[in-house]
Amino acid sequence: MTKLPHDGFVRFHAYLDPVNQWVMGRGTEYRNGVGMTVLRPLASYNDLSTVWGVYYVNDTQFKLRCADSPQIFLANNTRDDAMRLVSEQNSHGQSALFTIDDLDPSPWFALNNVDKSRVADISQSFMVNNRYVISFPWNGGDNQKWRAEVVPRTW
Repeated sequence: MTKLPHDGFVRFHAYLDPVNQWVMGRGTEYRNGVGMTVLRPLASYNDLSTVWGVYYVNDTQFKLRCADSPQIFLANNTRDDAMRLVSEQNSHGQSALFTIDDLDPSPWFALNNVDKSRVADISQSFMVNNRYVISFPWNGGDNQKWRAEVVPRTW
């Protein structure tokens, strides 16, 4: 079972194009404490905008916070829309808890919402900078598979 480092930092790599190292990151636009989660090429964004802090609330469920903005966390949507980055005060009941389901071949996994009804998904299976990472029901597509890279804290 994949276990992310407790109170550690990770970068999520997309399976869809592992050679070019596309990663999940935070979008640059925020309004009233809300932003979007996007796909980024690691070669251009090897910085804290693509690093997530992992905070376990129990053995299997965790929250993901932006490494460079720890007051902002990743939240699931109930629509086929970009996963939101929200502050605690602007969460409006959006679920911020995640779980992992391992996939074959290892180390790839599905990043699920807490009830496993939706996973992190690359919108329309299209790799381009700032493409939304959405919350979508599991269909087994390569655009729904991720792996974690542990990022040592150097800041």
